Amino acid sequence: MKNYDFAQFRCPRWVELPDLGLYMDQVLIVVEGALRPLFPNDPVVLTSTMVNNYVKQQVLTPSEKKKYRREHLATLITITVLKRVLSVAEIKVVLECLAEATEPSAGYDRFCAQLECRLNGRSGMEGCHPLLASAVDAVAGKLIFESKCAALCPPEPPAEKKKKKADEQGRN
Repeated sequence: MKNYDFAQFRCPRWVELPDLGLYMDQVLIVVEGALRPLFPNDPVVLTSTMVNNYVKQQVLTPSEKKKYRREHLATLITITVLKRVLSVAEIKVVLECLAEATEPSAGYDRFCAQLECRLNGRSGMEGCHPLLASAVDAVAGKLIFESKCAALCPPEPPAEKKKKKADEQGRN
């Protein structure tokens, strides 16, 4: 398992996300690139099946002629981070609260800044929606916990696991 220094993580801001129509495979690459540092031990960060399910569950708006815009990317990054601790229904509530409170660009940038603050042990931003602050606190806590566990309890090498299993079977 890989341990991660969250001080180096920076969530891409709204203006840094591509502002042109991207196809699904390109969306997956952008989201993977943005979030891989947060999830170094996950084999896959986001799949096309996940994206399609988010659309079916009405958490993500459908693509336009199979092309995804900046709004889609921001929403997918937010969903992918929050799904570590929240259900899709809970994520939908957080996204709806953000949409009611502010413009999509400001809400997404606030999410990014709040996440970075909490991952680095700093207090969150003032004026952040309480629901968003709670959700980000939960995610940051889980990611920090996972990172510390990986540092303190590294997984056994496969050869050691096989040897242990063979020893246990020999005793039975």
